[in-house]
Amino acid sequence: MHPMPLLRAGALAPALLRHTRLRQPRLRARALALVFALGLLGGCASTPDRAQIPQFRQGAATANQQTAQAFSDINTFLRQQQIERAVGQPTLNEGEFLTVLGDEDTAKWSRAFAVIDAYAASLEKLLDPQRRDDVQQELVKLGETIGALDDRQLPAGVAGGFATLGGLLLQIKVEKDAMQAIRTADPGIQATFSTMMTAIGADPNSGVRSVVRNTWQTMLGRISVDFLRATGKDAKRTVVQQYVATMDQRDAQDASLAALRRSLGLLAAAHAELAAGRNDGAQGLIDLVQREYVAYRAQVEAIRKQRASTQNGQQGGTP
Repeated sequence: MHPMPLLRAGALAPALLRHTRLRQPRLRARALALVFALGLLGGCASTPDRAQIPQFRQGAATANQQTAQAFSDINTFLRQQQIERAVGQPTLNEGEFLTVLGDEDTAKWSRAFAVIDAYAASLEKLLDPQRRDDVQQELVKLGETIGALDDRQLPAGVAGGFATLGGLLLQIKVEKDAMQAIRTADPGIQATFSTMMTAIGADPNSGVRSVVRNTWQTMLGRISVDFLRATGKDAKRTVVQQYVATMDQRDAQDASLAALRRSLGLLAAAHAELAAGRNDGAQGLIDLVQREYVAYRAQVEAIRKQRASTQNGQQGGTP
């Protein structure tokens, strides 16, 4: 796997717009304004100050939380759908209940983010004169730890990117130069986030997004069978309402995974900005990670309200 190149000033604008994929005119205008501002900053390079690495670390923590909650929400909504359908069946069997993302999957993603957090923590120490003495040994040890990880400990397809990062950390020879450490590690960070983005899926038919979508499609197939068995317009209308609500939840949850993928891309771009010495550019990208998370939580709440409204409507129309 070839490491991704650093994002330079000229490449940052399309990268930012690609990762955000903002379609609303107002939000897109804001993104363009941010891109313009970053372009003005492109010629200004400086050593990251102590406030910058903690911000990157917080951005990674936010993406980790977004991942865990997205997986939990997907399982919760699917399980609620399965329970509702099972209530109307003549018999109960285990095959009706599918778990799309297990605890082991969540643990693997959490472990991946823990590695990124350990790397960011070491950089934070490099920027603190009172704590930087043993950072080189710390980074080398982290590189060795990463080298021992494989698909049994990490999400499927992600180990290659982490292996690139681990190998670069083993090569770092620094005592007090945080910028050099960041520049050396950046190709590995880019490879790591790139493989994580691939694991989530570039579209609904790949990665985790494909697994989730296929599970929802199974639910839709079962509801289609219910429709064929229903007699009378009222009974069929109830099944149709459930089918449409299930499609909406499927699409909303795919959108939440797409937002997570954008957050990972923004973190990669933020690290590239740090490696190039553009602190303000990195901060702007990390701010967008926080906004992605806020938008995700608002979307989850909207799904809950829609679901409650659909359930109330079905109960009110039941003879």
